[in-house]
Amino acid sequence: MLETGQIIPIQFKGRSFNAIVIDPDGLGAAKPTIGVGYRGMSRHTNVPLSTFVKRVIHNEGGSHLKLPSGKLFRVIQIEANDNNIYNVIEVSDWVDLVSDWLKNPGRLGPKARNGLIDFLAWYAAEGLYAAAYTFLKQTYTREDNEVVQRWLVSREAGKPARQDWSWTIAEQGEGSPYKYGKWTNYVYNGLFGMNAAEMKQLWEEPVSGSKAIARNYIPESVGIEMVAYCEKLVSILELEDLEKTHDEAIRLTQMKYRKRIAPPSETPES
Repeated sequence: MLETGQIIPIQFKGRSFNAIVIDPDGLGAAKPTIGVGYRGMSRHTNVPLSTFVKRVIHNEGGSHLKLPSGKLFRVIQIEANDNNIYNVIEVSDWVDLVSDWLKNPGRLGPKARNGLIDFLAWYAAEGLYAAAYTFLKQTYTREDNEVVQRWLVSREAGKPARQDWSWTIAEQGEGSPYKYGKWTNYVYNGLFGMNAAEMKQLWEEPVSGSKAIARNYIPESVGIEMVAYCEKLVSILELEDLEKTHDEAIRLTQMKYRKRIAPPSETPES
């Protein structure tokens, strides 16, 4: 059972966070609001820990971190399940905080300002929530069927594979600056029968009117997962040329996902 103060270790986009449950049902039943403390954010923004601490004010309304703009962000003190006291700010508030601080930096140094810029470019509150819910689901076997969360998880999971695929294209591909687009479309055409732009447009405006359904009953989350899997295969197969490598990766991907992408009338019976 979820409880206030529970620590959730999260790996998200190559960074590690210890998030803390603020309200176990803050976004609905078993969907907690979570917070991150100054120390963790200092590590990921290059803003000194002491700078965060000095900006906290206390009044009858509680504790708040006050920025040069005068804007206040609520600081919540929580006793965590490791018996330590943490001062945390809710994760979506961190996004607003960083954005406001960049607009009104005050005496913030160049290193810290650059750290805030990099953090804002990297960070997405929705994605961090998705990572937290994924961790909790694995630990407590809780169902969470939100399409956007599945999409975010599959999208993040595919990034390391795409980096490996990019290196393979760079090493074996011709010198054209358009080679990445060419092979991306090759993968999409092989898997879905249309290029990347057409498939993404179909996901945005599906024929059925449901965003979860694309051509041949392929949900966006499954399609992204298929592309990531296919590109990973390209990076590990050692064939004579890129076209043969992509063809084999596409064939193996279609085999792996055959049951998941077949229309209901064509799905093999178990």
